[in-house]
Amino acid sequence: MLRFIDSISERFAHLATFLFFIIGMMISYEVVSRYVFLAPTSWAEEGARLLQLWGTYLAMGFVLRHNGLIRITILTELMGRRGRQILEIISLIWILVFAVFAFWLGLEVVLESIEKGRATATMNQVPKFWTESAIPVGFFILILQALAQIWRQIRHPEDIEHIRDLSI
Repeated sequence: MLRFIDSISERFAHLATFLFFIIGMMISYEVVSRYVFLAPTSWAEEGARLLQLWGTYLAMGFVLRHNGLIRITILTELMGRRGRQILEIISLIWILVFAVFAFWLGLEVVLESIEKGRATATMNQVPKFWTESAIPVGFFILILQALAQIWRQIRHPEDIEHIRDLSI
């Protein structure tokens, strides 16, 4: 089950990487259109924002799995192995609680946007739920990965040592 959750995070991180590549292409196209041909697009900036939201939220589980979150290690450096494990579990539980809360609120916002038919205030009138859906999807992935990481900390405490090496 842990490998399955890890593969979900990995696949969405690959998708996020692709989205950021597309963003680069879109912005480059916009720059050339605007400053070389004097014909700006109506879609590039808004499309890049939409993809950036999706890319960022889809990568959250991957970042957690690979210990990419910012860490303050002044206390953990002074503790033994067991103390670091306990603090890691506490921080993962905090991440899990926050992710559940964000997932729930994000889902409410998406459902309300669908119900009311909200759209962006641009010429394109993009339905707001397209961008807002990234929040519950991304936080759901983060919830799964946080649960997997908590399980790892409980069942495989010997893996805690690599955290010190990857900390910022």
